[in-house]
Amino acid sequence: MITLLQSLPATCFSSCIPDVIYSFTPSSGDIGNASRIGTTVTITIDGNEIFSERFFPIDGKITLAELDRLLTPYARQNLSINLTIKIEEDDYAWEGDGGTATISSKIIYCEADINTPATDFINTHFLTMLDGEKQTALNRLEYLHYIGTDKASVIAEYDDGTTKEFSLSPVGGNSRYTTIDVTPSKFVSDTDSCLLGFWVQAGQRKFRFSIDLDEPDCAPILVFENSFGCDELLYCTGTHTVAPTYKRSQGYIGKFNRNYEIAETRTFKADTGFLTFAMANWADELFRSKSIHVVNFKAGHPNVGKEVIVTDSKSEYNNNDESMPRFTFSYQYAQRNHNVFDTLRSGRIFDNTFDNTFE
Repeated sequence: MITLLQSLPATCFSSCIPDVIYSFTPSSGDIGNASRIGTTVTITIDGNEIFSERFFPIDGKITLAELDRLLTPYARQNLSINLTIKIEEDDYAWEGDGGTATISSKIIYCEADINTPATDFINTHFLTMLDGEKQTALNRLEYLHYIGTDKASVIAEYDDGTTKEFSLSPVGGNSRYTTIDVTPSKFVSDTDSCLLGFWVQAGQRKFRFSIDLDEPDCAPILVFENSFGCDELLYCTGTHTVAPTYKRSQGYIGKFNRNYEIAETRTFKADTGFLTFAMANWADELFRSKSIHVVNFKAGHPNVGKEVIVTDSKSEYNNNDESMPRFTFSYQYAQRNHNVFDTLRSGRIFDNTFDNTFE
């Protein structure tokens, strides 16, 4: 007989999957063969079997541990997966009540340890680790993602005290999650009033953007995969430098000394500029991301460029009243060949914005 002692919640994050524990007492009448009777555990994801194995109890219990290590790669591919775990007694055990047990759960991809039930979080939060408003500017692209297909809308606020509501249509996603475009330029007023900020709402989820009216140049612009497997954009407003280094291998070929191999490494150094404390906590997402690309703009159109890796970062800050966080980090091209000629970059040598062409 199979008795579930610890199961899975109806919805949970891939980083917080608990162990499945069940007790098992063979229902076979052959006591002498009871020690040879076990259970078969079959795991399916979206109807596709990924695991099937036979287990035997120790002291009458079986534990399926570290399920997150098995399921997280599958959850990362689709952001949300439907999991089914079926536990069955061996075929030669007596059939009857308790011969099988089935567990069903929705697994949401997440790399963070969130101390809120997954159901509550996904119903009230967008898929971002930014807990607070995000500062942006009119010349920047912005996207939000959320689990579900709730209708989304924006309430824009202007400097003359007026507000205006905009409806949003999905620009990506599927029946399980939704991506919306919340680029500030979509919400400018038809009059001379200036956009100060806006609220984005989808179901019970609310998120606020504030507008930096100075519209500083940004370099680099990086798109990275966050802890929920969704793409977010970081606009760096501080100094951007490049420091290439060359490793030369030399030797005599005939009578002449030659550089027979030159390995170039282009290391870029970036500064986020001053950040709010909420955005400083969120910026650490870039440093822990496994997928980062440079974004360039040409004629007002974004282009996802080369993949890069962060090689060094400094994200230290304190809670002093006069302190404003700002982070510095270094990154390199992920590819072996660093001799890159980028025809998509527009503007000055380190200016990837499209402020000169955007209208």
